Amino acid sequence: MPKQLTKLQSKQQLVIQSSQSGFTIIESLLAMMVITILMVGLAPIIALSVATRVQARRVELGAEAAKTYIDGVRSGIIPDPEISTTALSDVGAPPAGNLTCDDNAECTAPANNLYCIDGDGNKICTSNSTTDMIVQGSGFSPVAITDADDGYSLGVRVYRADAFQEQALETSSDLDSNKALTFTGGLGKRKAPLVEITTEITTAKTNMNDFRRRFPNLPNTN
Repeated sequence: MPKQLTKLQSKQQLVIQSSQSGFTIIESLLAMMVITILMVGLAPIIALSVATRVQARRVELGAEAAKTYIDGVRSGIIPDPEISTTALSDVGAPPAGNLTCDDNAECTAPANNLYCIDGDGNKICTSNSTTDMIVQGSGFSPVAITDADDGYSLGVRVYRADAFQEQALETSSDLDSNKALTFTGGLGKRKAPLVEITTEITTAKTNMNDFRRRFPNLPNTN
C-alpha cells in the first residue's frame, strides 16, 4: 500500500506540474499577442512622429538657407536677382531637371535665379541630395526700376534639391495649404517650397524718395 500511495502521489504531482507548465505557456502566448497588438497599433504613430520631426528639421534647414541668401544679397556677396514688377506670388516655380550648382553660387542649370546652399559637404548641390537646399530669389518693385539701390522687395523660396527630380515643382499658390508645412502627413510635399519669405532690400543710397516712388500712399512726414 505505501508503494502504491507513493506512485499515486508522484502521478498527481506530475499532473499538477504539467498543468502549471501549460498555463505558463498560454500566459506567455497571450502576453506576446498583447505586445504584438500594441506594437501594430503604435507603429503608425511612431512612424508619423519620426517623419514629422524629419520634416521639421528640413524646414529649419530651409529657413537657415533663406537667411543665408538674404544676408548675402544685403551684404553684396550674392548678386541682386532680376527685379521686375511681378510679385513673388505670381512668379512661377523653377523648372525641374539636373542641377549644375556649386556651393554658395548661382546654378548654371537650370538657370532661373537659383542659388545653391550645400548641406552634405560635397561643395555642390545635386538633385539626389536630401540635405542640399536650392534658393529661388525674385526681386519685385511695383514700379519699374533699373537700379537695385532704389530698393526692392526680395522674395525667396527654398526647395529641397531632390525636389528637382522628374515632375515639375510647385509654388505655395499651387497648394491647398500654404507651403510645405511641417505637418503635412508627416513628410510634407517634396515638390513644394519648404520656406517662402519676402523682405525689403535697401542700401546706403536708398532714400525716402525711392520709397515714395514705390509706395505712393506713404504718409508725408514733411
